Amino acid sequence: MFPWNKKFPFNQTDAQMPDAFKNMNPKNVEDYIQNIMGNVFGEGFQTQFPYQGNVAPSKTPQTVSRKPELFETNDHIFVKISATEEQASNIRIQHNSNQLFIMNYPENGGQEKIILPSLVRRKGTRASYKNGVLEIRMQKNEDLQMSEIDVVSEN
Repeated sequence: MFPWNKKFPFNQTDAQMPDAFKNMNPKNVEDYIQNIMGNVFGEGFQTQFPYQGNVAPSKTPQTVSRKPELFETNDHIFVKISATEEQASNIRIQHNSNQLFIMNYPENGGQEKIILPSLVRRKGTRASYKNGVLEIRMQKNEDLQMSEIDVVSEN
């Protein structure tokens, strides 16, 4: 007899179903899965998999992600940073045409360097803080200066 002919657990009637499967509680299965995923991926795995649905909160406090988020539109580049009001008052922001430097972040004396996806203007950058989020808006700069170079064959 081949193993695929056994058809277990498929096409089983209630009489053939093992008792362990008959008495299963969905809550116990969910707790078991959460426990296994916590062991494999670490205690903060819920932040790595944000689309899990309704997940029971873990017993340990979750750390807030301190990684700046970058978003690009047709005319602007936005950088979103999670920070407390005290942190936001200590943060210093500098940028050139292709890099953003955030001083005193994520802690005092620290520095975060972000390479921008396109060129930005030197003036016109705005930063605002509201509800725990520091938002930096930079205006894109269209670099239309293009040089064409002829290729000369040396034969």
